[in-house]
Amino acid sequence: MKEEEHVMRKKILLCITKAAAGGAQKYVFDLATHLPADRFNVAVVAGAPGPLFECLHNSHIRTILVPGLGRDINTFNELKALFHLVRIFINEKPDIIHLNSSKMGAMGAVAACIAKLLTLRFKTRVIFTVHGWGFREDRSAGARAAIFGISWISARFHNHVITINKADYKDSKAFIPHKKISLITLGISAPSFLSREHARTFFSQKIGSPVNEGTLLLGVTAELTKNKGLHYLIDALHHVFLSSPQADIHCVIMGEGEERNQLTDRIKALRLEDKVTLAGFVTDAYAYLPGFDLFVLSSLKEGLPYAMMEAMSAKLPIIASHVGGIPDLITHQESGLLTAAKDPRVLAGCIERLISSPDERRSFGNRAQQTITAKHSLERMIDPTIQLYDQLT
Repeated sequence: MKEEEHVMRKKILLCITKAAAGGAQKYVFDLATHLPADRFNVAVVAGAPGPLFECLHNSHIRTILVPGLGRDINTFNELKALFHLVRIFINEKPDIIHLNSSKMGAMGAVAACIAKLLTLRFKTRVIFTVHGWGFREDRSAGARAAIFGISWISARFHNHVITINKADYKDSKAFIPHKKISLITLGISAPSFLSREHARTFFSQKIGSPVNEGTLLLGVTAELTKNKGLHYLIDALHHVFLSSPQADIHCVIMGEGEERNQLTDRIKALRLEDKVTLAGFVTDAYAYLPGFDLFVLSSLKEGLPYAMMEAMSAKLPIIASHVGGIPDLITHQESGLLTAAKDPRVLAGCIERLISSPDERRSFGNRAQQTITAKHSLERMIDPTIQLYDQLT
């Protein structure tokens, strides 16, 4: 009986370009570790190993490495990765291939199609979760048009597309049949936070000097990539300190990425070395959120940011760009402040407003936490996803 039950389990391959530490990777991890083990046999497929693989190994989830797969474009590596993806799909014989990230969404769809044609095994379903459409990134018009074309073609090979915010859902309806699209919002389990005292001691160590209780700590958790718009945050802080040079404020950015050198140079150019700290990658960064007084996300593109959801759960007041799924989380002037992307002066004004208004910070933080508790539990993400798997297979 046990062997029969094992055979009946549906095989799910969760596929993503990078095994880094980011929102899409957290989504993959949460699905992999919360799909019922008695119903689903789950493995995760990704490029170069990273924090995601380490977390999955600790949770006893099988991982499969794809040689050659990475974010950067290289013809030889693309062909190599495509070959390995086809071989993986043929060998694994999955019931569902669940693709994540723009590059995997395209390459994985092509590999799945080739595998089906080579094996004549057409029952495998291909799902793509949109973590922010690539054609909404800050690129040239030509690049956005090319990415849209790739997205349109890729969608022909997807059996279903999951969107995680209203903006992407609306975009999807313009070029994908409605019956192939679902809106399944992200959810989180209640994070285990450290005490404010413990968290601020940690930040003192990262900064290299004591953080007084009166110091207002402004923070963000984000990959150091162009899409996060962190140089606009740094520029905004420059404006804040120009108008209030004696303000007892420090900004801590937790995260790592390819923009580190550029951000470091910008901090030095604006003489903000003693006001802005790049803390690097921090394991379980969410645990330290209670040490902050204000959370600022100056992104140019977002799906539905986990980091901000965790900050909301920690009762932090939020200032964030009005992009992607952020307006799905924050109601302007009720649970936080929304600002135009790429406008450091306006962002500086929002920061100054909340610096001078502790009551408003407290009110925004309380309402933010209520939003997460009421609308973004982990079950609200897992249960509809399982229902979709069942419908498609």
